[in-house]
Amino acid sequence: MKEPIIAGVDVGSSHVRTVIARISEGSIDVIGIGEHESAGIRKGIIINIDVACQVIAKSTEQAELMAGLQLEDVIVSINGEHIKGLNSKGVIGVNSKNKEITQLEIDRVLESAKNIHLPLDREIIEAIEQEYSLDGQDEIKSPIGMAGTRLEADIHIITGLKYVAENLKKTLNKIKFSGKDVITAVRASAEAVLKKDEKDLGVALIDIGHSTTSIIVYIEGAVWHTVVLPVGGQHITNDISAGLRVTAQTAESLKCDYGTTYIDLVSSKEIMEVPTPNGQTRIVPKKVLTEIIQPRVEEILSMIVIELKKINCLDLLASGLVFTGGTALLPGLTDLAENYKLDDNGSAIISARIGTPDTITGITDIAQNPAYSTVIGLLQMSLNEATDVNIPTQKPKTPETKPKPFKGLFKKNPFSEFFG
Repeated sequence: MKEPIIAGVDVGSSHVRTVIARISEGSIDVIGIGEHESAGIRKGIIINIDVACQVIAKSTEQAELMAGLQLEDVIVSINGEHIKGLNSKGVIGVNSKNKEITQLEIDRVLESAKNIHLPLDREIIEAIEQEYSLDGQDEIKSPIGMAGTRLEADIHIITGLKYVAENLKKTLNKIKFSGKDVITAVRASAEAVLKKDEKDLGVALIDIGHSTTSIIVYIEGAVWHTVVLPVGGQHITNDISAGLRVTAQTAESLKCDYGTTYIDLVSSKEIMEVPTPNGQTRIVPKKVLTEIIQPRVEEILSMIVIELKKINCLDLLASGLVFTGGTALLPGLTDLAENYKLDDNGSAIISARIGTPDTITGITDIAQNPAYSTVIGLLQMSLNEATDVNIPTQKPKTPETKPKPFKGLFKKNPFSEFFG
């Protein structure tokens, strides 16, 4: 039997990234990568289906060409400020034989916990188990096999706007993909870069993308908070453009080539060449650029701290903050975060590091990059869900072969009950 193939697509605001991997001995072996600049997508939301369709198709075709095969379907990320998380509790009476907890009771109590009131324009994307309680005994991770009369479940529910998901599915349908396997982007990023020990000790993953910053908090191994903030790397670029009076394209280049987020790391002697409208260049101290970048990054940090204070979890994050996403590549980010003051008392924020996908093999020179955390995480989550499921292999790509409609990445879609 040939080794199964899986593929993920991260539909981002700046780029659409596709990664194809072979599942080899339970690990992800990257064999194809495609990347294309985004169009028809704003803040993670598709605003023009036809244009977005072309961009996603180009990204997947690049990956197919590199891998030498044709995809039947893909797992895709969903992102945007509309993504919101909340915690819920379900309670049932145990009526099984001998009052023993079986999978049936687990399914019942989870359904009870998911029975929440949502506005008509929102839907559940994911429901994630936190912990169980049996007859008042708390902090149970798996109650199966135990005996009791009252079973409670705490879960974290991630919701989103229905029309965003519908437009994403319509876009994928136009290029013959089903669009049924959808995962929240920040949840995927967490799977790619966080270690189990970090989740158990308490950690906040911060994915700073093009136009949004996503936060997901793990406490004692479970998800307790999810939110997407409407600010990202593009706002830094806009600040540079206004501050140095250059085009957005030039500002982006300056940010990538010379940008630093923490002024203490920049020497007053460092300079850079800045293009002028008349085609000439002018010499500008690098510190000037950092003085533009740092306030915006500090604003993002302040918004992060506000979110963490909402759930009173700052003292519970023993593993600190883990930054990922394309903007996490800016030098000095962790230094600034570790020296950022949490309050007027002068206490500094907890430890910080940059998260990079490091559990993959194959074409790692491109994929081991914070910008690829989401798409690698999509593959990791699909691998985890499909460990005991027969994933169909893909056919070698030939000029005569045309795409065929997808017949199912999984025998049973693990997300179908949560995502239309």
